Amino acid sequence: MKKYFFFLVTAISFSVAAQQNDPVIMTINGNDVRKSEFEYIYNKNNGEESIEQQSLEDYTELFKNFKLKVMEAEAQGLDTLPDFIRELSEYRIQLAQPYLDSLETNAHLAKKEYERMKSLVEISHILFPFPGVPDNNFKILPADTLETYKKAVQIYNRIRKGESYDAMVQEYSLDEQTKKQGGYLGWFGGLQLNLPLEDVAYGLKAGQCGIARSNYGYHILKLLGKRENPGQIRASHILITVPEDAGEAQIAAAQNTIDSIYNALLNGADFAALAGETSGDRGSAAKGGDLGFFEYGRMVQEFRDNVFAMETIGDITKPFKTSFGFHIAKLTGKKPLESFEEKKSGIESLLKKGGYAVDLFAPGIDRLKKEFGFSGNNNIYRKLVVSAVTMYPTDSLFEAVYANSPDILFKAGDISYTVADFIKFLKKDPHSPCKVSTELVAERLKAYEYSVLLKILDKDLENRYPEFADLVREFRDGSLMFEVSKREVWDKASSDSDGLQKFFEANKQQYAWDEPHYKGYVILAKDAATKKKMLKEISKRKLKEAPEEAVAYLEENYKIGDVAYVKIEKVLSGQGENPFVDEWVFKTGKAEKPEGFGDFFLMGKVLNSPELYTDVRGTVITDYQDHLEKEWIKTLNEKYPVTIYKDVLIP
Repeated sequence: MKKYFFFLVTAISFSVAAQQNDPVIMTINGNDVRKSEFEYIYNKNNGEESIEQQSLEDYTELFKNFKLKVMEAEAQGLDTLPDFIRELSEYRIQLAQPYLDSLETNAHLAKKEYERMKSLVEISHILFPFPGVPDNNFKILPADTLETYKKAVQIYNRIRKGESYDAMVQEYSLDEQTKKQGGYLGWFGGLQLNLPLEDVAYGLKAGQCGIARSNYGYHILKLLGKRENPGQIRASHILITVPEDAGEAQIAAAQNTIDSIYNALLNGADFAALAGETSGDRGSAAKGGDLGFFEYGRMVQEFRDNVFAMETIGDITKPFKTSFGFHIAKLTGKKPLESFEEKKSGIESLLKKGGYAVDLFAPGIDRLKKEFGFSGNNNIYRKLVVSAVTMYPTDSLFEAVYANSPDILFKAGDISYTVADFIKFLKKDPHSPCKVSTELVAERLKAYEYSVLLKILDKDLENRYPEFADLVREFRDGSLMFEVSKREVWDKASSDSDGLQKFFEANKQQYAWDEPHYKGYVILAKDAATKKKMLKEISKRKLKEAPEEAVAYLEENYKIGDVAYVKIEKVLSGQGENPFVDEWVFKTGKAEKPEGFGDFFLMGKVLNSPELYTDVRGTVITDYQDHLEKEWIKTLNEKYPVTIYKDVLIP
């Protein structure tokens, strides 16, 4: 039922009409309906692909009744219910997002990242962390960076003068994880590094060093190599694990095992089957060794070098060793870097997730500022940034100083936004790609501007985009119509047993059967002896004329724990609809009894026509719904005055 009504609502999607040259075609309880609104939905529902063509007159009636139901829902306050408000809000938020994300973007930023994705950089680093960072304290003030920067510059200059970079890694780097590998970080492409690190890394030549700052501290980056991005490959592997503390005998045994697997593969053995049987990587073994698609820098060096050296799909490597053990890999797919057009949305998504939405949408934000009459108070902006030199923006002290500040930060339209408003935003959303206090507050100020502009835009979407208004109104009115119809018609029809029986009695002739039906119970017995015993007890207790009581007695006395000697099925069947009824009543065919039951009998009666509405429940409920619907529509037409201007509708 709900599906049907939402199909109907889809046809009744309202457009935002320009008032000029758009006459009123209908007035419902004082509310005007304009011609453009009606024409839009009529043409939509009566196009060449419509399931059912309707005349203009019929559709006018359908449209009027729909509007009446929505009006009644509003009169009952259904549009004020918390669940309705929540559902409409959630739908609108979801619907609005593509419109809010359609601001003009900084094409140069996305293109720059794509150009970087075309190549990969291999880097190592020496890390000089900010104070507190080793203890996961990232609340960095500008003063905290000075000594760290001086230290990094000092070591950088020594490297430039010829001292060993590797020696400096061992002596000064505080990244203990990479220090063991000479500061090695690996291979990276565009948007795989913190952007300040990426900017420096892509500006270096092989062998060169440069200084970059991240939220962790200062880094001396060294470019070890650069290569064209080979895209992604898909590979499967077989792993014979070797523990880190394995002795020579254990290593030799693993080597023998992998060699025997390799020989089996050369002789035609199935790779996926062997992986499932022998691989120590149980996660991929369950999938025939499949690792899926992965990029060049994702795997450890020995694995990467071997699998990316394969050229033809189906090739397998010779056995090779990594820190995990011995492997054999098979190339199963290749996927080159996509075009900029294909990657653009993904690049923009990564930039937004990384906290660079303001940079990405800078052109669109500038346009909105002009459109909404945005003006900022630069003196207040500077005051907040200067305060962040000594107070961290997310600390309670910063909040205490500015939480009640009435100073106007900026204006947009006719509304002023204060420093206190910004503090509420900062408290609710402190996340930023920046951690140094002054940069964080500056970035959050821009983010606050962006959020305010989006909210203003969001409130105006219905006026800007007629199709958006159509969809929101469609959902709203469709939901209201569904809920009021459910209350006034569907629920009543389903639960009003007295009304259903009276309706059935009044219209009994239209529910007559063409052939007799048997109404009662099929009773399956464990065997013929059990059946005989059951019939005797039913007769003794005079239950033959009371099938419901007989069934209750049998279920109570012939089911002991988990053991059942009886199985009972309620039936209302014509000939050919139930094999037990056919054999017992209509004397046709032979019913196949389920396992565990050797005999059966029936209790009930043959009816030439239904005696209760429940005998044809589904049909009666549907007809009763139609009856209630017509009566309800009649009431609504009496309750809400309707005037249709046919001379305008049909000139």
